[in-house]
Amino acid sequence: AAAAAAAAKFHGRYAVHPLLPGAAQLLVDSCTGRITPSWAAKAQKLMGTWEQVGVCLPKYEQFLKKTNRKDLKRAHVFMNDEAQARLGEFYLCCALRLRPEAVDAAGQDAEKLLKLANEVANEDVEPFFQDCRDFVSGYDPNMHHALQETTIWREVEDGLFWHHSFEAATPKAYASYQAAALPPKDAWPDRGDSAAIERLLETCSREVAEGGRARALAEEVYRDFLDASAMPIKGAIRTALIDHGIMAGNIVFRAGQQQEPSSDA
Repeated sequence: AAAAAAAAKFHGRYAVHPLLPGAAQLLVDSCTGRITPSWAAKAQKLMGTWEQVGVCLPKYEQFLKKTNRKDLKRAHVFMNDEAQARLGEFYLCCALRLRPEAVDAAGQDAEKLLKLANEVANEDVEPFFQDCRDFVSGYDPNMHHALQETTIWREVEDGLFWHHSFEAATPKAYASYQAAALPPKDAWPDRGDSAAIERLLETCSREVAEGGRARALAEEVYRDFLDASAMPIKGAIRTALIDHGIMAGNIVFRAGQQQEPSSDA
């Protein structure tokens, strides 16, 4: 009801029929707490590790400056002594962040520290970098941009935010949900008929309840949205990987900037 009332205040290019944000809010209410993003645990783990090793990344950049980028693409990389030293410093820095007890145990023993650096490289850092690359492999800058554009509606009213977000993230499934949860558009009441709108939203609430004909469609829309909502975190990780030379690629969209994503991936 609150979503419908807020929508009724808008006219012109920003106007949507009050039934739409009302139905969108009911969809969310029916799924919240039952359906969670499948990617959240993985993202949380990656970000936790990133916070630990992030302070060491300037050392990795120093390594890259001492290495021919073309060599890094070869199966066997032959590095000069200075590049090897910089890479070793990077891995030891990571060891200090990830395995502080092992660093303390090695003390000043150069051989033990070198062995520890190799272990951290092979068992911790490089697998972490690969996990990051795998996680961002499905990044869609256009979806990221589209979802960022919907955030302005959060400041207006939650139902309007959900309506525009679902339209951006999963338009086909959302249209199917609307068709199941609401009457045909030609049967919708006037925007100002709050009593009729309230009655239709009560019917919609029953349709999205357990056993209702729109329940499965509501869950599909919500899952699609949750999958799409990974794009901001994927974009942040991908940008960091590219900025620090860990992954090749172009940064086609940075969160917070107003430019449209370019066509180059």
